[in-house]
Amino acid sequence: MNTIIISILVILVLVIVAGFFAGGMTGLINKMKGIFGAQPIDASQAVMECNGYCQSYDITGVENYKTNFCGDVLFDLDTDNDGKMDTSKTCSQLGVICQTIIDEGGC
Repeated sequence: MNTIIISILVILVLVIVAGFFAGGMTGLINKMKGIFGAQPIDASQAVMECNGYCQSYDITGVENYKTNFCGDVLFDLDTDNDGKMDTSKTCSQLGVICQTIIDEGGC
C-alpha cells in the first residue's frame, strides 16, 4: 500500500518538474489561474447583476446592496470575447441607473 502512495507522489512530482521545464513556472501559474480564478463576464451579465443589486435594495433596503451598486463591486469585463479581462467597471460606469438610489440622494 505504501509503495502505491509513494509511486503516485513520485509521478506527481515528475509531472510538476516536467511542466516547469516545458513551459516555465509563469505559464503553469497562468494556466492554474485560468482554471481556478475568476472568469471575466460580458457587459450584459454585469448589467443584470447591477439591476439585481438595485432591485434587492429597493425591496429590502439593505445598505450592502446599495454599496455594491455604488462601486464596491468591480466587474471584470471581456469586451472582445477572447476570454481575457479587458477592463473593470462599476455599475454606474456601465450606465445602469437605479431610481431608488437616486431618489435617496444617490451614491
